[in-house]
Amino acid sequence: MRPALLALGLLGFLILVTPALAQDDAAPPTPKPPVTVSPSEGNWGCIALIDNTKAGLLTVFAGSYGYASATFGSTASGTGSAEMGSDGLKFIDGNLTVVGITYGLVTFDAANNDVLTLYNPDKPVLSCTPR
Repeated sequence: MRPALLALGLLGFLILVTPALAQDDAAPPTPKPPVTVSPSEGNWGCIALIDNTKAGLLTVFAGSYGYASATFGSTASGTGSAEMGSDGLKFIDGNLTVVGITYGLVTFDAANNDVLTLYNPDKPVLSCTPR
């Protein structure tokens, strides 16, 4: 029995005196490449969430967008740049940012269809479905 206790004691001592490896010794994580394909790419028909009326058509492709408002003369109509994401997009510049729309998220409705919801900093303002 004594040799077994001695071996167990020696093992415990070795565990206590062995230095712990710091996590900083590991190589830094490699940055993820930017998203090049996003579920927000495509043509979308949008309705205004405030009154459920047709709001316009949105086209998103390869980091740019075009929006055609259903309201004649709207300052929202035009083009701009967008940063594509794995769950939507962020509007960088252009007409939609001028009217306060900052990002869009792709989710699913009750029938499992894609829905792109566009947001201003306070709330969702447009709901878009694929065309």
